Amino acid sequence: MSPLLIENVFLIYFFVSLSLLSLAVVASKNIIRSAFFLLIFLLHVAALFLFLNAEFLMVIQIIVYVGGVLVLFIFAIMVMNLKEELKHRRFIKFGLVGVLTGVVFFIGLYIFLKETKESGNFLTNASVENFGKLLFSYYLLPFEILSVVLLIALVGGLAIAKKLPKEDR
Repeated sequence: MSPLLIENVFLIYFFVSLSLLSLAVVASKNIIRSAFFLLIFLLHVAALFLFLNAEFLMVIQIIVYVGGVLVLFIFAIMVMNLKEELKHRRFIKFGLVGVLTGVVFFIGLYIFLKETKESGNFLTNASVENFGKLLFSYYLLPFEILSVVLLIALVGGLAIAKKLPKEDR
């Protein structure tokens, strides 16, 4: 078997599996199953990074997204009482708006990638060392602001989900 054939088989597998898993995340009616599909999706993305010889991104994908963000999602799901929210169908009327927004997003992404490919603006000196230097020097303030915003969102979600005890009358 030629290496090109094996590479194509893996890329087709990742394309199909990531497409189906992303649809399963969105289409699942059970939110815990949706989080489980998201876990499998994020692990597939990490495997794709490994396949592309980006071991650092694979490890970061697993530590940050699988280990941190997904655990935060599941924690928020468990804290909030979503059974009451799922009884109402108030979000279904926004389905067309969501589809149109997705189409506009993908058209914009296609145009951006097409212009990038034509102009040849590629990251030629992209390395982990350069990424670390940029993150902890030039982008330190936005990185810290993002962490504070995420902390505020977590505390706000907990405050909203907290049930106040009913007063005895």
